[in-house]
Order: sequence, then C-alpha cells, then structure tokens
Amino acid sequence: MESVGAPCPIFLVWCSVTRAPEKGENEITDEAKREAARTGKDVCRILNEMLKKLRPGHDKARERKIKRAQKFLGCRNRRKRGKKR
Repeated sequence: MESVGAPCPIFLVWCSVTRAPEKGENEITDEAKREAARTGKDVCRILNEMLKKLRPGHDKARERKIKRAQKFLGCRNRRKRGKKR
C-alpha cells in the first residue's frame, strides 16, 4: 500500500492516507489463467475465444468483463501500444 501524507484541517496535524493498489483482475481473468495453466494455451487466445463464444443477445456485463480482462492482461490494442506477442 502507498501512504500519502496530507495536512489535516483539525489542529494542522499531519495525516496519513493509505491507498490500495489498483486491481484489474476479475473472475474472467482468474478463469482464463486457470484455463491457460490447464491447457497450455495463451491467455489472450482464451479470452478471445470467450468473447467469440458469446451469442447474439448475450449478457453485456460479461462482454465488458472479458474486454476489461483483455485490457488488464495486455491483449487489446496491441498495435496502438506497440506490444509484440
């Protein structure tokens, strides 16, 4: 955790505010990592397959979670960010 100091308004005592590190993991990233460990496939390929398996009229929240997992794991916008994989 990161500690950030800021002056408190009462008696001008120095306060310490702690912030948790940002996390981008969700159940989709956990599921993809388990599947990758089990099968030996690339995590990005597994997430892409998950996204393709969604049928028309699917759950939009699950689609957003998969896209967020792809962004967190570096699978989306590779050309824009210059990643080579």
